[in-house]
Amino acid sequence: VSVSAGNFHTVRLKSDGTVVAKGSDIDGECDVGGWTDIVAASAGVGYTVGLKRDGTVVAVGDNRAGECNVSGWTDIVAVSAGDNFTVGLKSDGTVVAVGDNEDGECDVSSWTDIVAVSAGDYHTVGLKVDGTVVSVGRNKYGECNVSSWTDIVAISAGDDCTVGVKTDGTVVAV
Repeated sequence: VSVSAGNFHTVRLKSDGTVVAKGSDIDGECDVGGWTDIVAASAGVGYTVGLKRDGTVVAVGDNRAGECNVSGWTDIVAVSAGDNFTVGLKSDGTVVAVGDNEDGECDVSSWTDIVAVSAGDYHTVGLKVDGTVVSVGRNKYGECNVSSWTDIVAISAGDDCTVGVKTDGTVVAV
C-alpha cells in the first residue's frame, strides 16, 4: 500500500494492515512483525511509527529523545517520523508532537485547521485547509520559509528543505 524510507531502514505497509521493515535494526526499528490493523507507517531515524485503524499510534526503536512516546495518542489520522521526533495529526485538525525539540520542531500545539503534516530532520511542516503552509523548527537553510505559499495540496519536509505541490501541479521548494 505504501513505503517510507528512514535513514537506514525502510518500512512497507501491506494491504492487510501489517508492516514489514528492512535495513538497519540497531535500535529495534524493524521490530514491526506483530503490528496489525495499521493504516499508515513512517520510518524515522532509528525508529518506526505506525498509525492504527482505531486512531492510536505504536512505535518501536530508538527512544532516546522520547520520539516513541506515542502510546497515549488518540484520534490520530496521520503520523510522520522525523529525526528524533514524531508528529501526529488529530482528526480535529490540531497537531501533537513528541521527542527532540531542540530547534522548536515540536512547537505545533497552536496549529489548527491542518490537513497534512510532515516531519523533516529538524523542522515540521503543516498544510492548512485553505492551502497555505505553516512550519516550525530549524530554519538554517530557509526550510521554514513557506508563509507565502498558497494553493498547496501536498507537502514534504526533508533534511534541510521543504517541498510543496500546488493545485496546478507545479512544485515549489525552499
